[in-house]
Amino acid sequence: MKPVDYVLDRIPLLLAFAGATMFLLLVVHLAIAPLNAGDVLYLLLLALVTTLVILGVDYARHRAFRRELLARLAAPSAAPIGNPASREQRAVAELLARVQARHGSELGALREQAEHHRTFMDLWVHNMKTPVAVLQLTAQEPGDGAWQSVAEEAGRLAEGLETMLAAARLERFELDLHPAMTDLAALVRAGVNELRSSWLLADMYPRVVIEGEGASAETDPKWLRVVLRQLLGNAIKYGGPGQHVTISVSADELRVSDEGEGIPASDLPRVFDRFHTGRQGRHRTASTGMGLHLAARICEHLGHGLRIESIEGEGTTVTVSFHAAGVHRLGDNAERFGA
Repeated sequence: MKPVDYVLDRIPLLLAFAGATMFLLLVVHLAIAPLNAGDVLYLLLLALVTTLVILGVDYARHRAFRRELLARLAAPSAAPIGNPASREQRAVAELLARVQARHGSELGALREQAEHHRTFMDLWVHNMKTPVAVLQLTAQEPGDGAWQSVAEEAGRLAEGLETMLAAARLERFELDLHPAMTDLAALVRAGVNELRSSWLLADMYPRVVIEGEGASAETDPKWLRVVLRQLLGNAIKYGGPGQHVTISVSADELRVSDEGEGIPASDLPRVFDRFHTGRQGRHRTASTGMGLHLAARICEHLGHGLRIESIEGEGTTVTVSFHAAGVHRLGDNAERFGA
């Protein structure tokens, strides 16, 4: 800041000081003793010199901070601004530090999100190449068994595409949210029927159990179907021929229980982490570690609870809990997820 700019910023104070000085001289002249022209000029000169000294000292005191501030305007830096000479300057320095910290945190979160997205895209493309290659080879082989393989690989492609679409739409969740009172029993039956070919190919048996009357909850049926599809897909993927998958529905919960491989106790704390495949998933090329992560994010956006219980070798139960007015907590969760 130039000295001229410094003085211009303080014109209101200088005018107030000049007015107070003239008023003081008038009071002395009228109430105490008459002042001649020489006395007035002397007092005015004394006031002017005092003002210049005060301004000079104040300018020198704040000059270092202003220079550093101007340097930051020319070349922004994340380092804190030093040399504050007043409470106001300390407040400005603290404000800038907080803004920089917040922007740095947001930038780091965006970079991490972009890196996760790139990693997921790499995994997804890699996993989609395998079904495409199998389809190409199988199409050249005669026999009914070949067409069964084609159906299996087509199912994997469809599952991968659904996961990809859900992950993409989740970034703008609030733009695609339509909560309503939903008939959970009808939604579950429709979800089971959508995977009819998968049940047949896996030789597994779904069983829908309706607990109580009026199994309805306020949710977004489209997003809840995505969660249900992920849970049923995992039950089929990690199950075996002849096993049952039980889908229990009530007004408070939706449970998917299977009789499959189960999850090792060491993997349970991380099953909802992004890209975590666990011991079982590492033995399967189709596992991306995104299914349960997407389900968990969707449930948290919707205000639903999601928990998992499993015993290795005996099976897994995943429960979606419907809380009162849970969907209306979207506004609180949107900022946290960057939606």
